[in-house]
Amino acid sequence: MKKLVFPPIVIVLIASMIPTVLYPIMQKSQTECTATSKKFQYNCNVLFINKIEPMSGYSGIVGATMPSMAMAHNVRPVKFTEKEGMAGHYEFTIQLEMLGEWMFQYDITNPKRDRVLEKLVFDKTKSITFDKKHNHSHHKNSDHKHSGHDH
Repeated sequence: MKKLVFPPIVIVLIASMIPTVLYPIMQKSQTECTATSKKFQYNCNVLFINKIEPMSGYSGIVGATMPSMAMAHNVRPVKFTEKEGMAGHYEFTIQLEMLGEWMFQYDITNPKRDRVLEKLVFDKTKSITFDKKHNHSHHKNSDHKHSGHDH
């Protein structure tokens, strides 16, 4: 009778999938930022939601990169802290390098490890949530024209 032996890579792959099964991935974050008096600095508020429930008791850091120039523009991560008396609501101040589209990466360390990504577009005064359905942002004063196709 022949013994069944799994190569080490198969064992590593199976082991890496177990935490995903035990801890479902956080569904989403909702971030809003407003500019401070310092150039490219923003005070941000984020709500972490799993399904429809605000997620309380989290701690971790948030960093940002420009998807179009990730190696050239990334910022130092900062801690986010939960607002007292507001379950699931967190705040932080982040210093960006320029205006435009930024990908925020929330690395959550407690109560369990998780990572949440959210794309935002920054102008001189605030952030605008990136519209995932249309793959672009909707600015109120945009001169962007829709071509009639569903994109």
